[in-house]
Amino acid sequence: MAADENVRIHQDMVFKLSPRRSPSEVKLRSMEWAIVTQLNGEKSVAQIAEILALSPEETEEMFTRLMEAGLLELVKMPEKNSFVSAEFFEEIEYQFTYFVGPVASVLIEDVLGELKRSRNNIEKKQLPLFIELLSLEISDEDKRYQFQKIMLKKLKEELS
Repeated sequence: MAADENVRIHQDMVFKLSPRRSPSEVKLRSMEWAIVTQLNGEKSVAQIAEILALSPEETEEMFTRLMEAGLLELVKMPEKNSFVSAEFFEEIEYQFTYFVGPVASVLIEDVLGELKRSRNNIEKKQLPLFIELLSLEISDEDKRYQFQKIMLKKLKEELS
């Protein structure tokens, strides 16, 4: 797959160095060189960002610049339907609020931060871990179990 300048960088994209252009032809910043050294056609954008301790904004900016410079070749693009829908996320927040009260949205944002995700880019395959981490915020064991039971049922519906 050739790099498309109109493609928005997603955490699960996988790139390799393009054979069409050499990094030595482009003036790169040190962190961009660091990214180039990590490109192997197997590591995702998120994995490279974690290795280099980059923020999501820095990651998107640098990968976009490298793509526009013609240095990247897209190996793997995430599936469009692999992300959690806004409606399902609202259901998670509704259920979680029932068990923890008005701090639910803050706790959700904290857990998303731990996963280096946002409401817009959390994947369905990450939902079990996300739900588990949320449930750990419920101190009462019975309520935690009830939340997990409800969410397991909702997860099965969402993933089927």
